[in-house]
Amino acid sequence: ISFKGPADAKKEGIACVYQELNIVKDLSITDNMFLGNYLKGKAGFLDYRSMNQKTKSILESMNQNIDPLEICGNLGMGQQQMVEIGKSILWNAQVLILDEPTSSLGEKEAAELFRTVRLLKEKGLAILFVSHKLEEVFELCDEVTVMRDGKHIITAPSSQVTKDSLIAHMVGRKLE
Repeated sequence: ISFKGPADAKKEGIACVYQELNIVKDLSITDNMFLGNYLKGKAGFLDYRSMNQKTKSILESMNQNIDPLEICGNLGMGQQQMVEIGKSILWNAQVLILDEPTSSLGEKEAAELFRTVRLLKEKGLAILFVSHKLEEVFELCDEVTVMRDGKHIITAPSSQVTKDSLIAHMVGRKLE
């Protein structure tokens, strides 16, 4: 499949949470979740009741107990990332790409992210987890793919590769 832009990918159920989060820190979680796609009631006014309920439901489905009215700037990086993931769920993503998701997280926040990733995986969401931290890859991933210089090098079940073999593929050398 070839896409003209991110909107086309979104229509096909593909979402990406980038390393640099796309959060408007002065807005609430609900506003961030529905930004550009607000729900309107019969009179044409924004239907905050429905949006807050939907936001709360999505957060709860990810085991996040956060008030949908909370301002995103008051949240830690891990919770802001959960808002980004929640947006993907809201718009029915079937494939979620997480680009270096732990790069700005502490150990506790990373553990929370891993719990959420496992939960979403159990619910049938396909997740591409982009990371240079091989421990994370082996902890979370069923399969690993190595790309180097924009080219596919290898895809294999994570149970059939070692850290050393992945590093060898990443740098382009043979194992001794």
